[in-house]
Amino acid sequence: MAVILIIEDEPILARNLRDAVQLAGHEAMLAGSGEEALEVVPVLRPHVVLTDYRLPGINGLEVLRRVRGTHPTIDFVVVTAHGEVSVAVAAMKAGAADFLTKPLDLHELCVAIDRVLRHQSETIELSFRREREHAAGAVDNIIGSSPAMRDVRALIVRIGKIPAMASREPPCVLITGETGTGKDLVARAIHHSGPRREAAFVHVNCTAIAENIAESELFGHVKGAFTDARTDKRGVFELADRGTLFLDEIGHMSPALQAKLLTAIDHRMIRAVGASMDRKVDVHLVAATNRKLEDAIDAGEFREDLYHRLRVVTLALAPLRDRGSDVEVLARHFLRLHAVRMGSLAEDFSSDALQAVRAYDWPGNVRELSHTIERAALFADGALILPVHLNLQPAEGLTRVAVEMPDATTIRLDFSENSPTLEELEYQIIEAAVKHSSHNLSRAARILGISRDAIRYRLERFRRRAGDAGE
Repeated sequence: MAVILIIEDEPILARNLRDAVQLAGHEAMLAGSGEEALEVVPVLRPHVVLTDYRLPGINGLEVLRRVRGTHPTIDFVVVTAHGEVSVAVAAMKAGAADFLTKPLDLHELCVAIDRVLRHQSETIELSFRREREHAAGAVDNIIGSSPAMRDVRALIVRIGKIPAMASREPPCVLITGETGTGKDLVARAIHHSGPRREAAFVHVNCTAIAENIAESELFGHVKGAFTDARTDKRGVFELADRGTLFLDEIGHMSPALQAKLLTAIDHRMIRAVGASMDRKVDVHLVAATNRKLEDAIDAGEFREDLYHRLRVVTLALAPLRDRGSDVEVLARHFLRLHAVRMGSLAEDFSSDALQAVRAYDWPGNVRELSHTIERAALFADGALILPVHLNLQPAEGLTRVAVEMPDATTIRLDFSENSPTLEELEYQIIEAAVKHSSHNLSRAARILGISRDAIRYRLERFRRRAGDAGE
């Protein structure tokens, strides 16, 4: 229930306004003058003040200025006489949320109050969401005391101190590391540590964009640009304008799109599909990959000029197995997090469980650790996590895949004219790993040391090319 303060010197009108506001489900209080209102506001702390402009003593506009000067979150609806346009304009300039003209329509009054209250609620929610995003993206959330992680945090702080200037291009950042090492977390920390923190952070997974609409997703399109383009659409570059654009798994972007991306970075201009003019954009580009882009360049799958353009600042994230005692610190962090969320009784690890955590190789890195601790917290029935709750198995599968491949995927390297190409070999190995894993892509990804999205992307790419060749 909102508290509405009504400032009106005419008793009958004041009572009618109070009754209408109360009937709408709010608490209504009356003040007969501006001076009386200034006395009760600090005690009452109303959500909205409804005030007549013409009052005995100080007028409603002066009340608005004084109250807003000390209580900026209190919104005002100012009532003016018909034709007092200059008063309405002055009220809005002074910070009024809305104005109404006499004779008052009580239904219109209640609608205006509800509109102001709804805007207050949305503003509070937006503020809360931004605070939550800042907290989630803070550099302090990058947990670990290993030298590698201390260096990462120090570099994020240094990047955050680079001023945002429209005349200067912010340096591109390339984050490298295995799947699950926290590249997304680092990208968010870069955004929330810098001067663009109040603007948008737009995350795009390059492996999740279909190739036939990839250009539209990045740069947008105009109505009629292609068959399904029924309306104009803004691309992610425009959505991230003045903020940060995070291109995840950029190593899987097609060469054709890489060329357009390079042009956009170099000129800070984009052209929507079907448009005739370029549009200026100002984004801080952060990219990430779990591929060795140098190998992709050698294979002709990634542009060398784009690679050098992206790696102005490079952050290399170490795999969890190389971070020493960080694994124990992270395990306890995730236990606190998941235990609270699920109402688990688990508070710590038994010595054997902690030894198992330290001894395991964690091929899925921090992401796998988090999921493992989440599952352990769910199944633990006491204060301690035991080895049985972790269910950690030694890494397996690589040797078996090599010896158990079915005849249909046997690899013969006789280097004759009929030998498979490198791409065909890659497809055969991925197919064998997927079958070996009973079509569990996550397990197949762990076996091969690549991401689940990378498996899907490469299978789709090979099948698409095979289909084109058969036409």
